[in-house]
Amino acid sequence: MTHFEEITIRVPGSTGNVGPGFDCLGLAVDVWNYITIKRSNNFEIVNRGIGKDRYDEIPNEQNLIARGIKIANPEIDLNKLKIINENNIPFAGGLGSSAASISGGLFLGNHLLGNKLSNDDLMQMAVAIEGHPDNATPCIFGGLTISFYDEKKSRWMFKKINIKDNLNIMTFVPNFISETNQSRKKIPKKILLKDAINNMSRVALLIDSLISGDYSLLNEATQDFIHQNIRLENFPEIKYLMDYAIEAGALGAILSGSGPTLMVFSEGKEFTIDYELKEAARKHNLDGKVTLSKPSNKGIEMVK
Repeated sequence: MTHFEEITIRVPGSTGNVGPGFDCLGLAVDVWNYITIKRSNNFEIVNRGIGKDRYDEIPNEQNLIARGIKIANPEIDLNKLKIINENNIPFAGGLGSSAASISGGLFLGNHLLGNKLSNDDLMQMAVAIEGHPDNATPCIFGGLTISFYDEKKSRWMFKKINIKDNLNIMTFVPNFISETNQSRKKIPKKILLKDAINNMSRVALLIDSLISGDYSLLNEATQDFIHQNIRLENFPEIKYLMDYAIEAGALGAILSGSGPTLMVFSEGKEFTIDYELKEAARKHNLDGKVTLSKPSNKGIEMVK
């Protein structure tokens, strides 16, 4: 194991699907978890920040950070590590909390191994654990990522797109959670041809909008015909907030991942959007927090 006394990394949040890009588009968000490992005589996990109580309920042997460390570095003795997890990504809120934990653990395990694995190798491992690439890939590499599986190579491939600085992200994070696995079970195995065509056209339009910086059709580009409305059945109040945000001048609004977090894209009018989101939440008896952020073109990185 590489000699160290203390190592800290930061891991971005992410949104999967990005509207119509079900299981293939992901976007890193400028919200970060900080994970520190220290030498210790006993295995210990200390959780701080957002969702501390929920993270504390997870048994150490099921902790995704510890699991990631062990997968990347099977020979490591976890009993000699103390993990400190400073969370700013909401737990099970649709901003990639599990991908951040898994990817962060893999990154740390690889670092202690002497960085024998590439970031692409770590991505393959993270996707194998997550089951889909749209959170893990932007978490590791940053930016907007387009992921696909190459059958001939038996390997996940991706293309990264850097997002322009003028795009802002506003999130409304309600005070309840949504389990992705339960949400996915409601999505039908077969879809109508017209819905598939609608999604393909929106994905193309979305990628063009984000590359060019022309957001005039971003609202149309973020429409989905496969998964989003089905997931919104679990929290219909969020649909009202989406409508309020668009009326207030938002460029587009999506369910972040499987929800329940609402993600709103903007370029100006943030004050008005913030007010309208909070007012809509009040009218529908929905507690939550509005946060202003941006996409992140950076993925996991060392802090010290």
